[in-house]
Amino acid sequence: MSDRERLKLDRRDFIKTTVGAGLAAGIGLGVPKFVRAQEQDALPLNEESAKVVPSFCSVCSGNCAIEAYVQNGRVVHLKGNIHDQAATGRLCVKGYNALDTLYDPDRVKQPMKRTNPNKGPNEDPKFVEISWEEAIETVAEKFNEIREEYGGHAISFFHRSHPFSQRLGRAIGTPNFIAHQSTCFTTQEAAWHAMVTGSGKPWTYDLKNAKYILSFGCDLLGKAKNMHMQHVTEALRNGAKLVVLDPYQSITASKAHEWIPIKPGTDLAFTLAMIHVITEEELYDKEFVEKYTTGIEKVIPFARRYTPEWAEEITEVPADVIRKIAREFAQTPPAHIPSHKRDAAGPNYVNSTKLAQTQVLLNALVGTIDRPGGALIPRNPSLPGFNVIFPPPEFPDMVTKRIDGWDEEPIMHTYYRGNMATIADGILSEKPYPVKAALVRGYNTLTFPNAQRMTEAFRKLDFLVVCEIIPTELVQLADVVFPEPHWLETSGFANRGYNSSYPQLALRLPASEPLHNTKGFGSIILDLADKMGLGRYFEGVSGSKFDDERLKAIGTSWEEFKQLPNGLWGDEKALVPREEFNTPSGKIELYATVFEEHGFDPLPTWQPKREMPSEEYPFYFVINRPIVHKMAATQNNKIANELCPENHAVMNADKAAEMGIKDGDEVIVKSKVNEVRLKAKLIQGIRPDTVMIEHGFGHRSKALSLANGKGANDGDLIPDFTVEEFKKLRDPGAGACMSDVCLSIRKA
Repeated sequence: MSDRERLKLDRRDFIKTTVGAGLAAGIGLGVPKFVRAQEQDALPLNEESAKVVPSFCSVCSGNCAIEAYVQNGRVVHLKGNIHDQAATGRLCVKGYNALDTLYDPDRVKQPMKRTNPNKGPNEDPKFVEISWEEAIETVAEKFNEIREEYGGHAISFFHRSHPFSQRLGRAIGTPNFIAHQSTCFTTQEAAWHAMVTGSGKPWTYDLKNAKYILSFGCDLLGKAKNMHMQHVTEALRNGAKLVVLDPYQSITASKAHEWIPIKPGTDLAFTLAMIHVITEEELYDKEFVEKYTTGIEKVIPFARRYTPEWAEEITEVPADVIRKIAREFAQTPPAHIPSHKRDAAGPNYVNSTKLAQTQVLLNALVGTIDRPGGALIPRNPSLPGFNVIFPPPEFPDMVTKRIDGWDEEPIMHTYYRGNMATIADGILSEKPYPVKAALVRGYNTLTFPNAQRMTEAFRKLDFLVVCEIIPTELVQLADVVFPEPHWLETSGFANRGYNSSYPQLALRLPASEPLHNTKGFGSIILDLADKMGLGRYFEGVSGSKFDDERLKAIGTSWEEFKQLPNGLWGDEKALVPREEFNTPSGKIELYATVFEEHGFDPLPTWQPKREMPSEEYPFYFVINRPIVHKMAATQNNKIANELCPENHAVMNADKAAEMGIKDGDEVIVKSKVNEVRLKAKLIQGIRPDTVMIEHGFGHRSKALSLANGKGANDGDLIPDFTVEEFKKLRDPGAGACMSDVCLSIRKA
């Protein structure tokens, strides 16, 4: 018997013993340990004498409102704001751990300049501390030199959307703004854009009122999004059923009534078969579909070919299980399929956008789009944008062709996004032109596909500027480093984008005095523009004025906002479900005419994943995120490091025994682009044909005293693309295929 035949046999036996087993069955489910962390009394806190400062957490983009307790000038405790619809008085473990990053002795404390011209993973940059004036002047002078010799497009910006920096880039004349979403959620965003919103994916879920939650690799409890943990827990307490399809038994799967270890990359076949069952048996919500959707007359004949028996051959999930799940989903209202970033409908596979389409379609069939128990389009306050408040002067003409090819994406190019999967090749090949400099904020080399190649791309640049809080691997490649403050040292406000059932803003005031010689990103951009001779584009602009003018538009001001007793501005009101949607028809489009207009499938036809197991690479590859960590940003956090210091190659114990691999053995995991070494972790809760690696580890910056040298970077195994290769994928969601790769594994 060949290895491939044995793997297939192992998979079949594994499926038989796990599907429908009712793992956990919701028994004994309580509030997760870290959700109750504020009840601990171990911190040196005197609530009566401590000063309480309103803020919101920025470890992730949930922005949970908090109260920061300050004692003797030191922040000693963080507590969720009970009036916040997102936090409801609780934080997740990452929020509580944030104090250890604020007081991390490894923080970048002062502007620095490189003195060692050699760059590489093992090169000491030999940084010297410099003044802010010298740092700004050095960068301004170098950027101007490059702009004059090569054009503004030779300077690129890597960061999440920021209006100050976007204006500076436009004034310089560059189209190259690179962000991470192609590796995170653009596939889901494209489906929602075309079918429902016209403006991307909503992040608010009313899962606490759901009676049936169906998850395709969406680890709602394990990713530790505060509101998701609370809502799923509350739903389960109230009798909701949780079903999880995931090759790996995640935390959410371990709490599910039913865990189905589906074959990686085949979730689309499962959902297509669900659509078949629900439409053929007429189980869909006819009133909702008739009133609020278009295209059902095209969906019904389309779905007839996708029977559960057809899907069983692809997914290895029995047809009767698929039929049962479809019927339960349709007959247990309100039912919903949530998704959140890099799950199966995230940019993991070449078919992830189509999976996202089917999920939107299924949620529409059971009537839970913008309805209780489902996904809600956020009710955020309407705030004017930067260009409305500060109209720009006329910008110079510029090259519109981008180095990452994002301008050629028919749908996603309209969003502030970028392609981390193609940017390394663009820089290294100098197609369509050379890029000579970059300003990077909040990204590290570990966060890119084929991270070693991206490191080479950054090394190739003539000049690299990095804005950071901690000394990451990318900081070690920088020519100039701008230290930014921790969010507990800053002020501002934020909406409740991840849980916004009514308009609400949270206030942030500095809980700590600046601990180091840092400067906020907006101030850095203003200073840089001034030194570059581009100050005219920012006349009258300041961060405080921007905040004040936005708040005035909703009837308040910064001064009034700061006086609010609980640090929250809101307009609490009952949820009024939408009856119109931002699509060409004004309805939810089950048949996506926006996709059709751009030459994509308006209905989610079956498409297999891009790379299949072979004799050389027999294992599927999936990732998971440890509950205590935020991507690759918290491994140097003392508490998070103590709880989870390294990652592993997680394997099925029986399969590992066949291969002579024991728990804790060092193994070599290899893909077509690279190999990594890490320890094996053996469990029963994973398919025999699958290897899971936790995301965020493999730091190699010697300046990170706790994180350095622990674990391996999963991104080293993920291929990148050329722009032409990427275009051939024909994916409206422009996903980076982050798990569409197969692996080999052997004992080191």
